Amino acid sequence: MSDKVKTFDSEYLKEKREKRRKRQKQIQYTVFGVLLFIIVLILIYMFTPLSKVNNVKITGNDNVSKNEINKAINVKDNSRMYTFSTSKAQSNLENNNLIKSAEVKKQFPNQLSVKISEKQIVALIKQKDNYVPILEDGSELKGYDGNAMDDGPILEGFEKDKKEKIIQELSKMPAKVRSVIAEIKYDPQENAQNQVKLFTADEIQIVGNLNTIANKMQYYPQMSQSLERDESGNLKKSGYIDLSVGASFIPYDGGSNTKSTSDQNVEKGSAEENKAKDELQNALNKIADKTKKNN
Repeated sequence: MSDKVKTFDSEYLKEKREKRRKRQKQIQYTVFGVLLFIIVLILIYMFTPLSKVNNVKITGNDNVSKNEINKAINVKDNSRMYTFSTSKAQSNLENNNLIKSAEVKKQFPNQLSVKISEKQIVALIKQKDNYVPILEDGSELKGYDGNAMDDGPILEGFEKDKKEKIIQELSKMPAKVRSVIAEIKYDPQENAQNQVKLFTADEIQIVGNLNTIANKMQYYPQMSQSLERDESGNLKKSGYIDLSVGASFIPYDGGSNTKSTSDQNVEKGSAEENKAKDELQNALNKIADKTKKNN
């Protein structure tokens, strides 16, 4: 190989190495510049109001006020997103007797998302001049200052195991059904020690069995719609619904006796009243058949 060729190869390799070094330096400068830019952004975020928690989005709360929730998560004027403890906030929230579970998440750049799952208020009991809410787990919310009057029926006459059982049954009911029950009385009879009486917000009385009332009451919306009423909204045939065994419509004897016996004789009335009664009974029979199939 001639000296000229060797010189050319040497120059070519030298130039190639030089270009590689320049390219490597450019990459290094670019990486360094990007890292520096990211560091500057982080510092700007950390030491400016951008990282301060300035918004708390709360969902899922009905009986726990936003004020109570904000107090529990304890967001201060100088709270920063990168130092705020979501686990501590969740723990504080779950110390509330009304809260079943809580989830606190950070949402960039400066928002907290708080999702609450509450225990249901299933009933109320009267103590002196106050109504004390009872939760689905049976605990009583003494000192509760919220408005729970629309969250469950008032219980009367239930003690110990009977009280535990009616709370279990109420917890099984859909909230929309439970909300239309105004009052439940424990009303044992000689041959029906588990009898209960329910009084609804639409002025219908229901007699049932403590052990089966939740399953039967899931069909109450259909039962109520099946009742034929006059223009004033009153029942055309005065009576009550007996869910002790199956589902039956029992007319009142003279309008005042509400004794619950499923084999009570049906009084003869006007053609219009009997028509209304028959239509309701047919609807209740269908509901009773559906209940048996589901069981």
